[in-house]
Amino acid sequence: MNCESVVSHGNVDTCEFWKAAKIWLDNAHVVNRRILTAKKLLFLQLNADIQSMCSSEWFEKLASVAQLYKNCPAPSKTDHSLALELEASCSEFLSDGLDDPLNNGSYICLQKLLPRNPEKFSHTLKLAIIDKANGRITFFSHSIEESKQSLGPKWSYRLEHDAVLCKLSLYVDGNENVCKDSSFKWLKDQFFPRFVKWANSDSPGSSLISGSLNLISAEKYAILYNKLKLKYGTAMVKIWPENTDSAKFVYEDIAIATYLLLIWEMERTTRNVQEKQSFVDLGCGNGLLVHILASEGHPGLGIDLRKRGIWDLYPKSTRLEVRTIVPSASSLFPETDWLIGNHSDELTPWIPVIAARSSHQCQFFLLPCCAYEFNGRKYQRDNAAKSQYFEYMNYIKNVCEECGFKTDMDKLRIPSTKRICLIGRDRIYAKDRTDVQEAAIRELINARSNGRKDNITDSSDPSDQNLWSAGFKPRENVERVRNCTKINKGIISDIVNLVAERLLCKVRMIDIQSSNEKWNAGGQIELSEVAQLLSQEALKEMKNECGGVQTLLKNNSDIFQVIQGKVQFRVPGTCTDVTRKKNKRNNSKFAKKTKPCWFYLNHPNGCPLNEEICYYKH
Repeated sequence: MNCESVVSHGNVDTCEFWKAAKIWLDNAHVVNRRILTAKKLLFLQLNADIQSMCSSEWFEKLASVAQLYKNCPAPSKTDHSLALELEASCSEFLSDGLDDPLNNGSYICLQKLLPRNPEKFSHTLKLAIIDKANGRITFFSHSIEESKQSLGPKWSYRLEHDAVLCKLSLYVDGNENVCKDSSFKWLKDQFFPRFVKWANSDSPGSSLISGSLNLISAEKYAILYNKLKLKYGTAMVKIWPENTDSAKFVYEDIAIATYLLLIWEMERTTRNVQEKQSFVDLGCGNGLLVHILASEGHPGLGIDLRKRGIWDLYPKSTRLEVRTIVPSASSLFPETDWLIGNHSDELTPWIPVIAARSSHQCQFFLLPCCAYEFNGRKYQRDNAAKSQYFEYMNYIKNVCEECGFKTDMDKLRIPSTKRICLIGRDRIYAKDRTDVQEAAIRELINARSNGRKDNITDSSDPSDQNLWSAGFKPRENVERVRNCTKINKGIISDIVNLVAERLLCKVRMIDIQSSNEKWNAGGQIELSEVAQLLSQEALKEMKNECGGVQTLLKNNSDIFQVIQGKVQFRVPGTCTDVTRKKNKRNNSKFAKKTKPCWFYLNHPNGCPLNEEICYYKH
């Protein structure tokens, strides 16, 4: 095997390097989309010479030990002598060794990678040999099923840090043409840039929860998810009648259903019961989650204030009901085992309250999205140094605990930025202390309603038919369509031209400075600068219909892109995932182009693409 340096990058210090290495070990699925999840089999600190372990023979030994001790399929035969040999070089089992910058030990980490598509890709063993003292980490991959593609790169590779230089190297057979191989291109063009980005990121990430799928078996999740995906996914995407993205919503609900089914399976095992849990999904939306859970044998009901078109396609066994849920005695479910709040909007803080007041046995699953208060108003954060989502999740967790629940938090594997869920199972108070807990709940609701007596029904009895919060306002039964096309077309044209002209000025300034670039996108301007150029009437109209200047500019994504509060020209040839999928679906190579190319008509350098490959008409 020969070592071949692939690429290097400067300005990465030691702590940043190991921070990125830990992210890669824990979250390989973020970059490698073939991976659904990973199961950690071993993490050991080594006493032996690290150099002697960087070989395929040593990997075979470790794979055999994994099969012997961890019930993990491996390509070679098990041999107890190999286990003894490994134990002689390893110390006790450790949780992790990368967090401690003062610990310069050597470690091995063996993981089993589980594929999103098990029909095409094999379960794969991934071995990392970590040498902190010398600042390097070496990876080996081994496909368990030789007839399928591996989830890992074709060759072993090493990440190395020296002073401020971060380097990626390949270990390949000397006679192979590396540059043409897809593994080489993926490591060079996709993996390593992301690794460097992790290292250079100033953001510490979310400290709300580390990792994902922490409360369930990752391996069971992968198996069940792929089973449900085959059972419900393809067929449901084909018949999806809603205007929403079918692939996103269908597979997101399948993932949530998978998670809940495993949580409930563990609960039945712990309690030694056979009967499947009942549920009510408050704010069930399209009802797909209700349909999947009911089809898997759980008696349940979905409630929403509006009927969706897809409801008529479900069988009668999928129970869906149009009803407006207003927090009151009429919103209790004393016979239900679990309440579900999946993107339940203004009901989000009320889910744990309703569960607590329904019965001492009632539990809940809550996946917050939009931030709302008890009175139905939008949540206002107290600390500007934290994101609203971060602060709101902490607030909701506190609400759950104040309602008497021992609350777990976990991160789901779903195509959404709002992936953290809260689960209330065990109570922190005995059943005979319900009155005391109820007083704490009333105090919490009063405090969060700003202490306004006209905002809250001060009832000592939760069975009182009055509203629990007189200020609560549910959503309208008929959803108001917000559409930027309803804005005066002259205003839209003025804004687009105004922003474009500002950016073109920056383009011309770069040209004057004799830039060597053949095509340039100019610079950036702040969104706040754009807003200052518009009248208050125009801003108000946009806010009411499409969310503001930023949304309007994003709706003109063929011209602009908005990044971190700044707008700039989009480089022709780059586009959003939605555009790519749309063009692929329409076979854009042969599709008739009707929309003129803005850059071809207006940019000083024209369009850098020829008409054949440009998405728009020249």
